[in-house]
Amino acid sequence: METEEHQREDDRESWDAYCAAGIARAEGLGNRGPMRFDADGRLEQDILDAYRRTGFYVFTGVLEQAEVDELKREFDEILDNAPVSVDAEVDHEGRPVKYLGYYSMSTDDVFRGHGTEPTDAGSAPRAVVGLVSHPLMMMDSALRVYAHPKILATVASVNGEDFVPFHESIFHKGAGEGPPTPWHQDGRTHWTEDGDALEQSDGGGKTHGFNFSVSWSHCTPENCLWVVPGSHRKWRLANDGKFPPITERLPNAVPALLEPGDCVMVNRSSLHGSYPNRSPERRITMVLGYHNRASAIGAETTNVHAFKTPGQKKKIKYSEDYVLKRARMIPLAIDARRQRYPLETPHDYKGAYIGGGEWNEAARAEISRDGDEYWQRDITL
Repeated sequence: METEEHQREDDRESWDAYCAAGIARAEGLGNRGPMRFDADGRLEQDILDAYRRTGFYVFTGVLEQAEVDELKREFDEILDNAPVSVDAEVDHEGRPVKYLGYYSMSTDDVFRGHGTEPTDAGSAPRAVVGLVSHPLMMMDSALRVYAHPKILATVASVNGEDFVPFHESIFHKGAGEGPPTPWHQDGRTHWTEDGDALEQSDGGGKTHGFNFSVSWSHCTPENCLWVVPGSHRKWRLANDGKFPPITERLPNAVPALLEPGDCVMVNRSSLHGSYPNRSPERRITMVLGYHNRASAIGAETTNVHAFKTPGQKKKIKYSEDYVLKRARMIPLAIDARRQRYPLETPHDYKGAYIGGGEWNEAARAEISRDGDEYWQRDITL
């Protein structure tokens, strides 16, 4: 017992030292600060340069506290209505689950030691919600944030004025129970045979887009995303390569530290992952994904996003019709935000899309129509 305690203490000291070194590395990267735009409404060049050099950028103070509070309230309502177990159709109060099938839950062994042990002798372990998929049809606050003018101006600065969306989800890494996310790179199409990125250092060429994570929690080293700076230039799986296990504390990785209202933009080609959350802080980040339109239309790949929850895949070639119908969510969100914030100058989306751009109850019903939900045209590159 004493040996086990010493091992835990040694591991804690080693982890604390790793986190401290990671924070120091992060502070020296020069890729953190508020969104700043030039006279043309484009991100300042030094921000674009830092993003393209490191593969990610942390933006501070993007959302006002009132908007953060709305996100918290609506998400907690969604979380409170989660299935009581993986196979259940009711929540902990016996109410029908409104968005059945959209929760990613687990009682796998990877969760052991993180709050999922049986509560009573012989009882089943408690299921943990780790992901809620496609929140734009569940939370009005999520739809409105999706159209935040500063966020969309940032997207246009990186992906071009005719950018398109590809996927949205909410990561929930519970306090003391959040499992790790393996080290991985999301991009799978736009590499050379030797694993070099087609995306150029100036942002040109075919790209894998980026994940834009909006936080309404405190993201600490124990619960946050870790990224390896500069790793977006080389594909780890080329030439029979593989990703390192998440048990490996990569020496160059840095934590993406966020406060409520902060955001982090991560190139999908970057190597990233997260460690088990043993801390008392939960992490909640909504991922809004965006692509360069020219990189999406005509691309052939394996799609892993156009499903209720992760775990399935299909071969696909993206037609212009497919992409333009998915792009419709951008003007719908812009109109929804305009109705809530009439004094705010909305983003002027210059991309083409198929379908109406007015947000109303008819549009709400249309994007969630069973079998033809908006996410049925999610895009994986």
